Amino acid sequence: MLKALIYFFLSLSITSCASTGKWASKVTKSNISYKVTDSNEPIKDFTGNYLTVIYLENLMFNKIGQNSHKEDVAWLLSQAYRVIELDYAKNKKASPININQDIIAINNAIASGEFCGIKNCSTSKSYILFEGYRIARNVPYFEDDPAVYNTPTEYIKGDMLHMDIIYPANAIVKVPTVLSFSYSNSYATYDANKKELTDAHKDFRMFLPYTFAGFNDSFLEGAPAHGMAWAIADHPKYAAWGSGKPSNGKNDTYKSYQVNPDAAQKVKSAIRTLRAKSEELGLSGKIGIYGFSRGASAGSMAIGDKTVAEFENTGFNIGINDDVQAAALGPGVFDYTQIYNTTDDGDSNLEIRCPWAWGRLKDNYELWQTMGASFLVESSKTAPTLFFYNTNDDAYYHDQITHFKAKLDSLNVPTSMLINYGIGHAVPQTTEDLNELYNFFKKHLKPSTVEVIIKPNVVSFIENKDNILNYQITEKSLNGAYKRSNYIHPLYTLDGDILTEDFPEDHPHHRGIFWAWHQLFVGDKRIGDGWEIQNFSWDVTSVEELKQKDASKAIEAEVLWKSNQWLDVHGNEKPLVKETTTIKVYPKEKNYRQINIEISLLALEENIRIGGSEDAKGYGGFSPRIKLTDDVIFTSSEGQVTPTNLPLKADSWMDISGAIGKDGKQVGLTILCHPNNPQPSNQWILRTKRSMQNAVYPYPGAIPVPLSTIQPTILRYCLIVHNGSINTIDIPIIYKDYIKQ
Repeated sequence: MLKALIYFFLSLSITSCASTGKWASKVTKSNISYKVTDSNEPIKDFTGNYLTVIYLENLMFNKIGQNSHKEDVAWLLSQAYRVIELDYAKNKKASPININQDIIAINNAIASGEFCGIKNCSTSKSYILFEGYRIARNVPYFEDDPAVYNTPTEYIKGDMLHMDIIYPANAIVKVPTVLSFSYSNSYATYDANKKELTDAHKDFRMFLPYTFAGFNDSFLEGAPAHGMAWAIADHPKYAAWGSGKPSNGKNDTYKSYQVNPDAAQKVKSAIRTLRAKSEELGLSGKIGIYGFSRGASAGSMAIGDKTVAEFENTGFNIGINDDVQAAALGPGVFDYTQIYNTTDDGDSNLEIRCPWAWGRLKDNYELWQTMGASFLVESSKTAPTLFFYNTNDDAYYHDQITHFKAKLDSLNVPTSMLINYGIGHAVPQTTEDLNELYNFFKKHLKPSTVEVIIKPNVVSFIENKDNILNYQITEKSLNGAYKRSNYIHPLYTLDGDILTEDFPEDHPHHRGIFWAWHQLFVGDKRIGDGWEIQNFSWDVTSVEELKQKDASKAIEAEVLWKSNQWLDVHGNEKPLVKETTTIKVYPKEKNYRQINIEISLLALEENIRIGGSEDAKGYGGFSPRIKLTDDVIFTSSEGQVTPTNLPLKADSWMDISGAIGKDGKQVGLTILCHPNNPQPSNQWILRTKRSMQNAVYPYPGAIPVPLSTIQPTILRYCLIVHNGSINTIDIPIIYKDYIKQ
């Protein structure tokens, strides 16, 4: 009934008549059926032409969106698009490796006003969508500052820059997104006759004669055939490409290039906006950049790892990560300090005009550096990059790519090349070359796979053959002493080095990541000490993998606490507490990994109490024992913390960073305490050497607290293993997301 009502209301905006016919497909080499349906209240562009969606259906590859064709077409019509359905009737030739031929043919036909005999499809706002995909059009991502390029002079109030996002609706999986910055410019237009600004070139990012049809560029629109979403954003330079000048500067100073901080601010804001929309649109949050020509220069601003406050803290969705995971960059400009390497190599326009903007290179070298993407590349955290170009294009493009790639290679950033796929200033068009691009993105944007291997004695979490952590099921000991189980060790850094310690000489009862208490009472009887492992043992009775809705993997372990001080009538140890612990491991992000741990404690006897050490320290509970170096730094949300002998008050998270990694590499571990933990006191026991770090519960630990036989006590913590210092990750954002889980 609900579906029927939805269709009824959607149909109100759809005309009852539709035209049909046959279209000559280059892919199938036959005529295939088409159907044209117009909305009752269609959207038209500035020239009066219809916004059109060409909807390709019944293709020979898996459909990601789960809606029916009828549902998606009805939705598109309800959004006031004209919809032209092309029915491939499951023709075997309509495969991912072939479909780009028809994408090129369709765009060329629309650009020339000849597609399916229809002459009034918009050449700037028409889209090719695969079955199951929808479009979020004109998503705002930055408000332009008209003072930057100062053209036209009548443009004094900034326009909004937009992007279009093409995504699978009701998807069965979350997919990555490839983002391109248009190499066609949107800009403000002044009509001298009407004496007013017009919308003639607003949202002009897909002007076919200059973009997809002009260069036969089918990469983005073909991405859904390879399991990806795509987005195209207004180019950062909001001015006609051959114009633009600084305030009180020469006319057309900015011919053929954009400047920072404006360009970087817009690029980063676009990425944050796209990532902010990921959950709503069913996207994975992994983003790749595709850029050609001026789009390559713009998109390249996204790949580096350098943080520049002026670039980062402007625009929309500030605080959301603006990293990208991969980039394919065609010919572009990445380092303006290199433009004089060779004269007469195609960039004379830059050689003449850049000094108008920034002064002479030799006098203003650092300013010139900040204008290109190379400035933002500092380390191996830079996104893997594929470069594509033809050697018979203008020589300066080759020079730009050569120098930029050399810098990335020197930092061990993965790079690859696609060369001479065509002639001159062009994009890849053949099946073989396009598949190299698609495979590059699939390799770097696919969700990382965490695996769980459950053996009788240990559980191992791995990702792409890299060790993450082991959970100990059976007992381990040191020459028969300090028998322990039910803890994590080793915990590995992102580079595969062991971060935790087990049986350390100074405190051999310490072990990896563990949770234990000094005091265990039944009534007034002292039973054992789980911290120092005296009269205490853990019986891990079962370990099972839990199904997850995301890319994480998790196990649930059932553990019985026992003691030789609590026996049944037959002299056997009786279980005192049932512990149910969940360990959930997420795929590695760019420079960190998240591990969630939940510990549920249910008393199996009446009047059971647990407590920490019976002194002013009161330590006990969740405790990592990690390697420490002389330079270790402790940081909470309030800044750097200096450990004291007694518990110190800090916030709900604590970071421990230093030269802990292999060969003195900076790595760290952040401990996050969930605010729903009982009696959250935010008290920490911290040590700079020869000890554990303790997120204290309960506090004061000298006073034991009861465990219920009905309602379990639940403790939740999160570990963030990261490269670099605390400044390389955004813990407040991670913490905010964690407490929502």
